[in-house]
Amino acid sequence: MSMSRMICVILSSPSRKGSTSTLAVAAAEAVEGAEVRIHFLNGLKFRDCQGCHLCKQGKPCPLKDDLVPVLDDLRNCDALIVAAPVYFGRATGLYYMYEDRTFKLYTEQKEPPARNALVIVSSGAPVEHGKPTAERIKRILERRNFSTSVLLHSTREHGLPKDNPEMLEKAREMGRTLFP
Repeated sequence: MSMSRMICVILSSPSRKGSTSTLAVAAAEAVEGAEVRIHFLNGLKFRDCQGCHLCKQGKPCPLKDDLVPVLDDLRNCDALIVAAPVYFGRATGLYYMYEDRTFKLYTEQKEPPARNALVIVSSGAPVEHGKPTAERIKRILERRNFSTSVLLHSTREHGLPKDNPEMLEKAREMGRTLFP
């Protein structure tokens, strides 16, 4: 009997079909039998954390917007893929709005379950320019008990993923490692 496994995918690119999103979807869809829930942040209406600190007091977040089901999936997923393009040397502002709202999860679960995550960072600059962003996201996820691997992509060095079968296969391979 196989257990259902859910992968939560966070796409923080403004482009649903861009390099970052293409790699993330390829990684998620490579996991046979998994339920994949893709959250395209640019298509959601949500506000940034308001700093009210109600979550620190064990109270519910007063923000009731399109990010609530995303946070539910993040809380309940069996594995996670976070995909962030690099703009001006860092992840998009959209990513940071999402990340700030995940603070609520830190206050709810003092010891979250151990899970695997994949961070995908893509940029038009040389690949090493994406490393600081990937490492920062990795550190945040490891605080939530995610064992995290990283896939770096550079359109300058690797071209577009849709035109690079090797890069797409690398994303698929890394996706399959989410459930060893």
